[in-house]
Amino acid sequence: MAETASPLKHFVLAKKTITAIFDQLLEFVTEGSHFVEATYKNPELDRVATEDDLIEIQRYKNKLSIIGEVLSRRHMKVAFFGRTSSGKSSVINAMLWDKVLPSGIGHTTNCFLSVEGTDGDKAYLMTEGSDEKKNVKTVNQLAHALHMDKDLKAGCLVHVFWPKAKCALLRDDLVLVDSPGTDVTTELDSWIDKFCLDADVFVLVANSESTLMNTEKQFFHKVNERLSKPNIFILNNRWDASASEPEYMEDVRRQHMERCLHFLVEELKVVDPLEARSRIFFVSAKEVLSARKHKAQGMPEGGGALAEGFQARLQEFQNFEQIFEECISQSAVKTKFEQHTIRAKQILETVKDIMDSINVAAAEKRVYSIEEREDQIDRLDF
Repeated sequence: MAETASPLKHFVLAKKTITAIFDQLLEFVTEGSHFVEATYKNPELDRVATEDDLIEIQRYKNKLSIIGEVLSRRHMKVAFFGRTSSGKSSVINAMLWDKVLPSGIGHTTNCFLSVEGTDGDKAYLMTEGSDEKKNVKTVNQLAHALHMDKDLKAGCLVHVFWPKAKCALLRDDLVLVDSPGTDVTTELDSWIDKFCLDADVFVLVANSESTLMNTEKQFFHKVNERLSKPNIFILNNRWDASASEPEYMEDVRRQHMERCLHFLVEELKVVDPLEARSRIFFVSAKEVLSARKHKAQGMPEGGGALAEGFQARLQEFQNFEQIFEECISQSAVKTKFEQHTIRAKQILETVKDIMDSINVAAAEKRVYSIEEREDQIDRLDF
C-alpha cells in the first residue's frame, strides 16, 4: 500500500490547514480583545467601547480556543459491526497489515476495541475510566488482558494504542473500532448513542457462508434512524470458502449481491443502486492478512495453502480499501470541520460588528472633540 497515494492524506491536510486558520483567528481575536479592553478602561475614551463589547469579544476568544482544541483531537472513525465470529477483527488486522487484535475461535469480546496510533514504540491499552497505560507486547497478551480484567463491563470501550511506525494506516488520524457481535446484545440503542454518532463510516462484516440476518439489519436500521444517510460498506467475508464449490460460486455471489443491494437501496435508502455496487465486496480477510504478513517478511504474497481465486479476492479487498479511504476522508472533512467553519464565520462577523461600532463611536468622539476644541479656541480668542 503506497502511503503517499493514500486518500486519507486529504483529511490530514485539511485538519492541518483548518487548525492553522483557527490559530490565526484566535491570534487576531485575542489582539482585538486586548484593544477593546484597553479602550473600555481608558477614562478619556468614555463610551467608545462598552462593557458588553468587551464581554462578547472575550467570549468569542474563549470559543475559538475551545474549537481549536476540539479540532486538534479530531480524527476519522470507522466502526465495524457484524455477528459474532463473522471476522470483524480479522478485517481490521488485514487493513493494519498485522495481527493487532485477537481473532479466531475463542477470542470473542464483549467490549468495544478502539485501535489508534501512538508515536511511541510500545503498544499499550487503556480502559474506560482509567488513566493507566497497560503495556501489551503481543496479541495473546492483549486477549489475556481483556479476559482477565474483571472490571470490564459489557459494551465498555478499550483503547488499543499501536505504534504508528508499525502501521501506515494509523499515521493518518484514523481510528478503527471493533465491536461485540450484534447478535449477543440487547443494548443496541445505547451502543449507537455511545460509540456510533461520531463514526464517519460503518462496515458490516457478514459471513458469506450464510445470508444477512435480521440482527445485522436491525442494528443498521437503528443507526439509520439516528444518522442522516450513514456511509455503509458490506464485506461478505470468508469468500474463500466458495472456491471449494466453483460451480455454485457465481449464483451464490449474485444472491448475496441482490440481498445486499436491496438492503442498502430499498430498506435503508442510503445510496442509489449504482453507488451501492461500489459498497459491497466479497473478500477473505484471513487470506489477505496472511499474504500481507508474508510480504512484510519478504516472502511471496501467495505463500501457504491459498484457495483458488486468491488474487481476485486480494484485489477486491484492495478495491474496498481504496473506495473506503476516499469515502471516509471526504465524509470526515465535511462532518468534522464544516460546522466549525460556519461557526468561525459567524464569530468573525460579530467581531467585525464590534470593531465597526467602536470605529463609529471613536469617529463620533473625534468629531465631538474637534468641535469642542474649536469652541475652546473661539472662547479664548474672544
